[in-house]
Amino acid sequence: MVSWVITGSNRGIGLAFVQRLSSDPTNVIFALTRNKANSTALRDLESKKDNVHVLQADITDVPSLRESAKEVEKRTGGTLDVLINNAAQLTVDRGYWSLDMYDGKEDLLDEDCNRFIEVNVLGVIKTINVFLPLLRKAAEQSFAKVITISSAAGDLDFTSKTGMDYFAPYSISKAAVNMVAAKYAATFKDQNMAFISLSPGVVNTISDKPKEVQDAVYGKLIKDFRAGCPDWNGVFMLPDESVAAMLDTISKLTSKDSGAFITHRGDTKDWL
Repeated sequence: MVSWVITGSNRGIGLAFVQRLSSDPTNVIFALTRNKANSTALRDLESKKDNVHVLQADITDVPSLRESAKEVEKRTGGTLDVLINNAAQLTVDRGYWSLDMYDGKEDLLDEDCNRFIEVNVLGVIKTINVFLPLLRKAAEQSFAKVITISSAAGDLDFTSKTGMDYFAPYSISKAAVNMVAAKYAATFKDQNMAFISLSPGVVNTISDKPKEVQDAVYGKLIKDFRAGCPDWNGVFMLPDESVAAMLDTISKLTSKDSGAFITHRGDTKDWL
């Protein structure tokens, strides 16, 4: 059995990971969500699949993470093969602000940056640290992987190419979490472990919303991405399509890849 912990698994990419992985009975999946009662799709999947276990945990709350780790330890005999750090703060009301727009509004700057760093950086560190003993036990027996879902928004060249001056606190947090993965990779470079930052590509996680909502959220992104990357076809992937590509990439990772920031296709160029 291959054991997986997936954070932020109640919707979008996280839910797609659980759905696709659960189709293989040799996987056992621990799906972490902040509110189990409200995670209807997850609980429905758990009721139908013996290899899906839904656990309530917030990645900023270490006690809840430790309770989840205890449950994983109990069910796997003390090991964890793959941790996918998917949970993240994605948006705030000021998502399309550039940094200069915070001038004179430093309280909002603090609020936005602190929230993104709290979840997207510190939450990832806390999650890795809590599950690290189980991952290290797995590494003693075979190979363990820690995958942090990052974003092209955290890539310097991509930002320059697209002129994407908005989503600043989010982008800063994703650039920072890429360094988090690199630091863990440096610490555990001599062990059978890989710490990877993985961009999921351009994914439409609100395909169930009305077109006008999708256009409002993604319209500017599409325009800027096409300007910066003229070869891109302008089509957003659905979560399952992205997850299929990421799982193929994850399956090929070795210790030599540890510390890398790569695309869903496994390279360092084709972010879209």
